[in-house]
Amino acid sequence: MAHTLDQNAIDKNNAAFWDELCGSSLAKSLDITDSSPASLKRFDDWYFAYYPYLFTYIPFKQLNGKDVLEVGLGYGTVSQRIAESGARYQGLDIASGPVSMVNDRLRQSNLRGSAQQGSILAAPFLDERFDYVVAIGCLHHTGDLRKAIGECRRILRPGGQLIFMVYYAYSYRRLFSETTDTLRYLAQEILGYRGPVAASKASQRKAYDSSESGEAAPHTDWISVRSARSYCRDFKSFTATPDNIDNGIPFKWSGPREELLKGPYPKWVGLDLYATATK
Repeated sequence: MAHTLDQNAIDKNNAAFWDELCGSSLAKSLDITDSSPASLKRFDDWYFAYYPYLFTYIPFKQLNGKDVLEVGLGYGTVSQRIAESGARYQGLDIASGPVSMVNDRLRQSNLRGSAQQGSILAAPFLDERFDYVVAIGCLHHTGDLRKAIGECRRILRPGGQLIFMVYYAYSYRRLFSETTDTLRYLAQEILGYRGPVAASKASQRKAYDSSESGEAAPHTDWISVRSARSYCRDFKSFTATPDNIDNGIPFKWSGPREELLKGPYPKWVGLDLYATATK
């Protein structure tokens, strides 16, 4: 299960790749060319309409007065919503672009908090610093998912929660496009392996994350509920649910995505895995 790149190389490539804000292609499709409050609101409205289930997994109403760290910032949509909830917000991203975007959002909205550049694999925070750590769609890119989860646990207070989304190893996309790899992973898990899918090809990573120039994300992990639970075994409790769906194969001729989201498939073979681990 060894990676083809060492951790320093993964970190360097991630810092370069994710400097282009995750969501840049979406912003372009929405004709958003600046970071004015009006433009960002248009982006955020689209984002939360597309991912309505985020409100199920991130307890925004419970964050008021809490110390909250967000890892992996992207375009800053979740960041701003956390800060607006009344949390004492702190953001962390390995790339400078998302950090600048979030700090700009906080300033122009007069929200407290700040974001800084750094790696969750060596989180620049004291032990038991936060009540919540929120990491949506980033820990699986670090190159060391186990260590990333361990660092999140270290900086959480007793009773604090890690809320994270990673890519689901048994999603319909993996089952249909990477059938052999998925069945191999299933066999490995049956035999006792606990961890993510082995190092992936660029074409597999590109199907999930690519830059505007078409470059694939430097590193991506996919993981099962069983293996994610194993990685969170030092927490007091752990729950995880697959979610998210699109109109790709085999749902190309199904109804609109909004209707698919209401059906059973996202919870059975969804693209993503949403997990909550309580320390």
